[in-house]
Amino acid sequence: MKKISASVLSLFLLTSGLSSVHAADKALSVWQNGEQIQFNKSAPIVEKGVTLVPMRTILEKLGVTVKWDEKTRTVSGAKDGVSLSLQIGSTSATANGKTVKLEAAPKQIHNVTYVPLRFVAETAGYQVAYHSSQRQIILTAKQQTAENRGFLWKIEHKGNTVYLLGSLHYVMEGMYPLRPEIENALKAADYLGVEVDLSKVTAEQYQTLLLDLAVYKDGTTLKDHISAETYKKVAAFLKANGLPENSFDSFKPWFVQQNAVGIIAGKEGYQSETGIDQYLIDKANNAKKPIISLETIESQIATNDNYSDALQEKLLLQTIDPTAGGTLAPNMGLDDLTKMWKTGDVNALHQYSSPSGWDPEYHKALLTDRNAEMADKIEGYLNGDKKETYLVVLGMLHMLGDEGVVPLLEKEGFKVTKL
Repeated sequence: MKKISASVLSLFLLTSGLSSVHAADKALSVWQNGEQIQFNKSAPIVEKGVTLVPMRTILEKLGVTVKWDEKTRTVSGAKDGVSLSLQIGSTSATANGKTVKLEAAPKQIHNVTYVPLRFVAETAGYQVAYHSSQRQIILTAKQQTAENRGFLWKIEHKGNTVYLLGSLHYVMEGMYPLRPEIENALKAADYLGVEVDLSKVTAEQYQTLLLDLAVYKDGTTLKDHISAETYKKVAAFLKANGLPENSFDSFKPWFVQQNAVGIIAGKEGYQSETGIDQYLIDKANNAKKPIISLETIESQIATNDNYSDALQEKLLLQTIDPTAGGTLAPNMGLDDLTKMWKTGDVNALHQYSSPSGWDPEYHKALLTDRNAEMADKIEGYLNGDKKETYLVVLGMLHMLGDEGVVPLLEKEGFKVTKL
C-alpha cells in the first residue's frame, strides 16, 4: 500500500456511490475495534429501534466475566471494576451499582438470551456508533478513540461558524466514533457540507454519467489508448484478482485505475463505504440534518476525464505496477496517510499537500483548482446573514499546502483556529 499513493488520491468518493445504494440488503453486523463479531446462527435482532444481541457472545467479546442465575433469570457480569446486572423481561438494570432504565428488556429466544447492545457495550467501556449505509454497529474502546485526532479547524465570522474537517475517504474498521470535538461539531452544525453527498446519487444516475464520460464511444477500446506493455499489465492484474482479462476494455484508463485502486485497497482492509465523509453523512441523515455538496458528481468525474492521456496511463500503470517508476505525487500510502490523520500531524500534511514532488498537471487538477472553488463557497457561508453553523468535510489533502483551503481563507482575512 505504500506504493500506490498517487492513484489513491484520485479516487475521491466515486466508487462508494454504488456500494451504498444497496446497503438495505445487507445484514446487520457488529464490529469491535476493527473486527467483526461472529454470532453464528443467533444473529442480532432489532426491536423498536433497539439492537439486541446474544448475551454470552457479546459479553465475552467485551472481556466481561458472565454469570447466570437461573432462579432469578438474571445476567451479571464484571470487568476491571465495572459491573452490570440485567434480568429477563425487566427494563430495570444496574451499571456499576446504579439503577439504569433500559430501552428494551432482555429476552430469551430459542434458549438464547438477548441483551441490549448499547447498554452492555457502554457499561464495558466502549463507544457505540451506527453506520447506516453499511448497517454496521461499531464498538470502539474509549482509549482508542482518543488516538483518532484528525484535522479540525474552526472559523467564526459575522455570527457564522464553520468547522473544517480534513477527511479520509478510505478507512479500516474501528475508526468510529471520532473524537468528541468532531462529533460535537456535527451536533452543533445546522448543515453538513461535503464534497459530494453520494447518498443522493442513485446507481442509475451514476451509471448514466459513467456511460457518458468513462466509456469509449468511437469504436476504440482501452488497448488502443495505452501502450501494449501497460495493457499486458492490466490484463495480468485482472487475472490475478479473478476477473476476465478484458473486463475494462470499454473504459478509459482513469476509470480502470480507480477500480484497480478499489481492488487493492479492499484487499488491505480499507473501505470507501466506511470513510469519514460517509460516516458523517449517515449521522446527518439519521438526525435529519441538511447536507450540502460543495461539488457535483459530474464535476468530480469530469476532473478525472479531463486528465491528459499521458497522465491517465501513468496513474493506471503506477497503480497496477508500483515498480514501474516515475513520480506523480510524494511516495506515501494509505497506511501512512491514516497515521498522519490519527496523529493530526499538521506539518506532514502541509508538506505532502504542497506542489513540490507532484506532477504539475495532477496537482493542479486534483487540488489547486478544486481548493479555490471550495474555499469560495466556504467564504460565502461565513459571510451569510443568518448566523448559521456548518461542519464542512473535505479530503484532508485539500486543507493545507501552499494552496490549501485553510491558507486560502487566511489570505482573505479569516482567523482559522486549529482544534
